[in-house]
Amino acid sequence: MKSFFYLILVVISFSIFGCSPEPEKKDDGRVAAIVNSIEITKREVHNLYERTATPSVSAEVRRNQERAILAGLVRGELLAQKAVAENLDRSPESVLTLYEARRQVLAVMAEKSMLASVKPLSDDALQFVVKQNPLIFGERKLLVYEQVLMPVVDVPFLQSLNHAVDKGASLSQLVDSIKAKKLQYQEVTQTQSTDQMQPAIARILSNAKPNAPIIMRVEDKFAMVLMLRSALPIPLVGDAALQTARNITNTQLRNQEFAKKMKDVVDASKITYFGEYAPGAVVQKGAGQLVPLPTVDTNRVVEEKSQSLEVGVAIGVAYMFAVLLLTFWMRLFLGKFWQPFMSHKSKKGKSVEGESHREDHHDDEILNPVYKPPVYIRSFLFFDAVGIILTLGYQMILLWGKTPEWITGLSVLSGLLLGVVFSYIFSLALFRKLTQNMRFLPLLFFSFCVVAAVIASKRLIGL
Repeated sequence: MKSFFYLILVVISFSIFGCSPEPEKKDDGRVAAIVNSIEITKREVHNLYERTATPSVSAEVRRNQERAILAGLVRGELLAQKAVAENLDRSPESVLTLYEARRQVLAVMAEKSMLASVKPLSDDALQFVVKQNPLIFGERKLLVYEQVLMPVVDVPFLQSLNHAVDKGASLSQLVDSIKAKKLQYQEVTQTQSTDQMQPAIARILSNAKPNAPIIMRVEDKFAMVLMLRSALPIPLVGDAALQTARNITNTQLRNQEFAKKMKDVVDASKITYFGEYAPGAVVQKGAGQLVPLPTVDTNRVVEEKSQSLEVGVAIGVAYMFAVLLLTFWMRLFLGKFWQPFMSHKSKKGKSVEGESHREDHHDDEILNPVYKPPVYIRSFLFFDAVGIILTLGYQMILLWGKTPEWITGLSVLSGLLLGVVFSYIFSLALFRKLTQNMRFLPLLFFSFCVVAAVIASKRLIGL
């Protein structure tokens, strides 16, 4: 009986341990929390901290901020799991929101990649920026001024206001004249530093006398009356000026680079608008000026394609003349014209041709197979060859990424083929006789043509 009791106890114990919950995973240093079998990693916490936290805080503050981030992630994961349990993730709103979130994340990553090549200016360049913008740095001021803005430009009336200012009229008298004319206007008191204002207005007010009205007109858009009340110097100097200049220039450089690359992305795409967004859609009255949509600049695309073809021709010409140079280098080194494989004849024909060759050019030491060029000729040929190779390499580096790969490859192959064809033509007896007494002229001419083609490539891409 006792043995049976012990057996029952053992079975119950195994049942209890076997049905107990799965033991928790051991901490491997990677996971911050597990929420219903879903891991939240420490990397997630650190990434959010780096994007949102205030820099240069104490270790205790950082620890609390990271705990607050983790608490938010846990609550968010619980709510997400609840939404999945209720099939809310399958709703049209959820699908559109998730797709938009994915688009935004990828767009941010693409923008970051596009701006990775932007480098900040050196300290010397920043010092130059500081000197060139005194109203933002050394001569920075806090200005208090009155502004009367008129959305309509009435030139004769503005001239009468100027005449009144010359006679000593005050701002209130000018405002009375505007009221009497029944013109719309808006009068405000502004307090701004010169680095926050339009440069033209900041320059005028910085040099203005207090309590002296100034009449201004911005083309035919609007007119204004400005009057300086007070100016307090608040210059930016030293490290503060450099940091401000760094922030301003970094923003400008990034904006310029992004605008340029974004234009390239748009022009390389195909965009079609439909419905009320189509180019020929009827615009409702009173809609005002419509916001421009991203569109492909067809003129620019055509110009770039034309430029690519022109650059391709320049590449082909450079390699064609390089092959012709090879022909004449071998002529001087070997004492005869190099003949391409396509011009080879039968052995019998070659022997007869060789005999006639020696007879026809018996007096030409350059065409004599036993002729060995002097050292100075070999040196000249060596340096000429090195120069041409470096020139062609420079051309490839210059055009790398600026011309489609297929155009570059096709241009190189076409240039090599044309060079072989022309070298075959130059190897004919007629041209051999014409160039007998011009040993170096073809070399100099073809070298010049290679360099000219590379320079033309550089000009065509705007460098």
